[in-house]
Amino acid sequence: MPTIEPLAPSQASPDLKESLDILVRRFGRLPNIFGVMAHRPAVLKHFLPLYAAIMDEGTIAPRHRELAYMKAAIINGCTYCTQAHRPLLKRANLTADHLAALPTYERSPLFDEMDKAVIRYAELVTRAAAIREPDMQALRSFLSPAQIVELTLVVCMANFTSRFSNALQIVPDIG
Repeated sequence: MPTIEPLAPSQASPDLKESLDILVRRFGRLPNIFGVMAHRPAVLKHFLPLYAAIMDEGTIAPRHRELAYMKAAIINGCTYCTQAHRPLLKRANLTADHLAALPTYERSPLFDEMDKAVIRYAELVTRAAAIREPDMQALRSFLSPAQIVELTLVVCMANFTSRFSNALQIVPDIG
């Protein structure tokens, strides 16, 4: 049972109507994570464009965005996030086998060296570990400084949504 019940679109503040209508059209209903966030209308209104800018734009391949996001979600034990992002894995040409191999990515033949550098970085950022020079060097061999910033934002977004969803026990309803 969720800690906080999601608001129905009819319960949300009028200034959220347009944003909620877009979400309902996209998903067929208002996803629980956004219904819960709607308790803070200003936050939801700013979160949606920020999420889109981080997750839908940029120069990092969707494959690497999703590998980083899913690694963070798995580390955080976020069922909501891993379920919600399953369709995005498919669009990024990643399979259930890739998802299953994420915990042992270092030994998996499914991932190339760039994949492994991206996944390792996501793991380190999620665990708030020090990023050592060899790990940064591996990342720099594949990504520009701007792309490293982009990747960091993806991992931070995954951590935000994971922690928000886990803390409030949001029931998975998309994916």
